[in-house]
Amino acid sequence: MSHLSRRQFIGAALGVGGVAMLPGLAFTATAQKAETPPTPAAIGSVLDKIKSQIEQWKAEGQQFKADPLDPENDEQWDRLVNYYFDRAAFSCISVNSANLCPSLKPVDQMMVMVQQMLGKDISFPMRGELAKASLGYGLGAVKDWFGLGSSDVKADFLLALVANSTEGNNFINNGLVTSGFLDPQKDNIVVWDVNHPTNYDAWMFRKATQKWGKNSIRTLQTKMFSQTVTAEERQKGMIPSDPQSEDDILLPLKALVDSRTKMATLSWQSNECGMLLPMDRIVHELRSVNKNIYIHADGAQTFGVLDLKLGKVDVDSMTGSFHKWPCGPKMVGIIYMNNKTGAAEKFAPSIWGYDEYINTPGDYGFDAAAGKIDPNAKRFSYLGQQNDATLVSTWMAALFHTGNFHPNVTPARIEARIHYLGDQAKNALYEHLPKIFPEFTPKTAYKWIATPTTNDTFRSSVFLFKTPDGIQAGDVMQHVYEQHKFAIANLKVKGHDLLRISPTFCNTSQDVHDVVAAIIDVIKAMKNNKLANNTHLRSYA
Repeated sequence: MSHLSRRQFIGAALGVGGVAMLPGLAFTATAQKAETPPTPAAIGSVLDKIKSQIEQWKAEGQQFKADPLDPENDEQWDRLVNYYFDRAAFSCISVNSANLCPSLKPVDQMMVMVQQMLGKDISFPMRGELAKASLGYGLGAVKDWFGLGSSDVKADFLLALVANSTEGNNFINNGLVTSGFLDPQKDNIVVWDVNHPTNYDAWMFRKATQKWGKNSIRTLQTKMFSQTVTAEERQKGMIPSDPQSEDDILLPLKALVDSRTKMATLSWQSNECGMLLPMDRIVHELRSVNKNIYIHADGAQTFGVLDLKLGKVDVDSMTGSFHKWPCGPKMVGIIYMNNKTGAAEKFAPSIWGYDEYINTPGDYGFDAAAGKIDPNAKRFSYLGQQNDATLVSTWMAALFHTGNFHPNVTPARIEARIHYLGDQAKNALYEHLPKIFPEFTPKTAYKWIATPTTNDTFRSSVFLFKTPDGIQAGDVMQHVYEQHKFAIANLKVKGHDLLRISPTFCNTSQDVHDVVAAIIDVIKAMKNNKLANNTHLRSYA
């Protein structure tokens, strides 16, 4: 097509009565003459309806203004949970936030509202209003949520809505060679062996299929169920799964970085070992070794968990998913690009289409024939037609997390509450694991629990732990669901068959204690041959 956008082209081509000129539509145009034509929606009415609903939710949230939401105040958090989640309709309780969470009521209700709007009107003007809701107001609210509100850079220059963390991570690992940022025969990148597969195996796939150099990928290794590593292991880039100090992480990581290291790409919190990295210090320390190193944080397990403060934690990029900890809509994620470091320009996007305004990069003055595209996060937003209802609903998730619905919700209070639920999970495991591991003690917890337990600053609420020898963790997961109606996870991590629980603010403290008790009940029944074993072989990463 020419320089005209689809919207401009269709408007110009059709003109007054233009529908009747199109083959195949003449009958429709003629038939409508006998009917009363529908009254078009007034421009702005769709956005006005959305804003009106938001104001209603804000007003309703004032009933909680006396609840300061201290992290250990279960009564106040239970009120929040029961009001903003339809727990009565749940057929099971998910304690699996590292994978998927129920959506907040305002998120679900907005999705239904927008879907109904689209059922009546799918015109370009109407969809333009929805684009303004998601890419304008929505990304603006996410910008505040991420601690970037003081920046005068437009939200869509810093952030782009993508399908999920997987798509965001793949924009990173599939774009740095095409852009010329990485010479895979000379340069190297650093990955972590307990990154999510989309931030670990995907790199190995690029290396194998694009014929990267032998030493192009260096791996920070994790010594599972250990508190220490030897000096030799440290020098080779190995960290213990239960580190005692930040130096236990930083020294091995720095040993992998040199002047040819272009990137360190790390899970901010690992879904496979539960470790929460000290990202602020990592950024500072790695740039003291190599000032030009690019640092990507896979935030799938920290978006909606931490008070991110990206304006201070100076990572170059971050990815996340709304369907996990934020309790937002399904099938939508976020990618952040640090404008101060020119982060976006280091990656050639693998998708070139049009955005939610039905515009291509050419409509913003970037010539495809000259290889030009937006020099910021917007280059990752040309994904073609997406689900407008889902995208608009990200705005509702951001409004919730920034205190626009429940007036005392803040990212810091959410972080504190999730950490408190992690405390409860740790306490429950310490209480119940001795029932299946008689030799278990709090001091030796690291031998059974993969998540750091000695220093609580290195974890939030992602807990992975062993099952007794001969007990298939996948069967435990299945039985806990069937017998007790809790959703948990089973992962295979570095040769270990593990269970994982990961509560968030949509869970109650009682959920946490009950799910651990349910797991122990199931394991004891399996050991007594009352429940089947060695039948469920599927693990979920």
